[in-house]
Amino acid sequence: MNLRPKIPFIKGLLFNLTLLNVVIITLAIVLSSFAIYQTACLLVDSLGNLNDESQQRFESLLFQYLIMFSLLTIIIGSVLHFYLTRNIIHPIREVIQSTKSLKTGEYPNPVNYTSSNEIGELVHHYNELVEQLKSSNHIRRKMVSDLSHEIRTPISNLNGYLYALKNGDIKQEYEVFNSLYEESQRLKLLIENLDQLKEWDYLKTQKVTIKNPVNIQELINQCVSLFMWKFDQRGISLNINVQQVKINVQKEGIQQVIFNLLENALHYHAGDSPVTISGIKNDKCYEVSITSEGNPIPHEEHSKIFDRFYRLDQNKSMNNRGSGLGLAIVKEIVNQHHGTIGVKTTDQTNQFWFELPIKKQ
Repeated sequence: MNLRPKIPFIKGLLFNLTLLNVVIITLAIVLSSFAIYQTACLLVDSLGNLNDESQQRFESLLFQYLIMFSLLTIIIGSVLHFYLTRNIIHPIREVIQSTKSLKTGEYPNPVNYTSSNEIGELVHHYNELVEQLKSSNHIRRKMVSDLSHEIRTPISNLNGYLYALKNGDIKQEYEVFNSLYEESQRLKLLIENLDQLKEWDYLKTQKVTIKNPVNIQELINQCVSLFMWKFDQRGISLNINVQQVKINVQKEGIQQVIFNLLENALHYHAGDSPVTISGIKNDKCYEVSITSEGNPIPHEEHSKIFDRFYRLDQNKSMNNRGSGLGLAIVKEIVNQHHGTIGVKTTDQTNQFWFELPIKKQ
């Protein structure tokens, strides 16, 4: 690693600021002392009460005192300025040391500086940057680890089937090709969901996201109509009760939320009761819920199912065919709209719900 050598003290910021201050103070005091000396001598001489010898003694004594007090003032002012400046630039030095640690791959502790001046603002933003980098790196490593785990299974299945077909160990039957197709679709879904997550992760870092007034009732009905055929194929009826209201939202994002929740309800529905889709306007928010019959989700899993790549145990309620990203995408989009999301469970039903603020965002 090419490390930059330590800056000598005489070339450092503290020395330069102190030297500049000494020069300015010295010039100011010298000019002031000269002006005081000339003025005092002129005033005493104009009075005419002193003879030449007394006048000279007065001027000499005045000059000595001015020199002494000027030097004393310069020294005291320089020393005081040195210590004050050192305290001011101390957090800058800590930021420099912290940056050096950051370059080596370590994440340093936050720089402690509580002042509200410009340096304090710099330190505050730097600490936020370090935390953001630390969080992003943690998410990246976790995603890479989870992604490698998720991709390994379908790739292994595809490789096993193709190897067996090549060696003639299995016959070229419909079931074999259907399994190959399902594994390829699983990979495709995983990649598509990762692309969506990447897009919403990027939008999360933007201060401004374009939102427009949307009739939420029409939006939900449009989404449901696109899934109507799939529910009919499964013999599942729908019960829709949605109130009309306009909300400032990112339309494509909320469509994706409803699509994912409908897909989830379709995939894990078990029973003869209809899937209920409701939209209710409250005082400050609009709540959308999708309720379907199925194996209950354990309460201790409610907060975890929205994590990326998280799935419930196969033996508990859900199979292992999804990408593990659908609900994570839903949560990311709802959070981007400053909303909340959750799940409610009874003995026979699971209800996924999300709330969007009605006020202007």
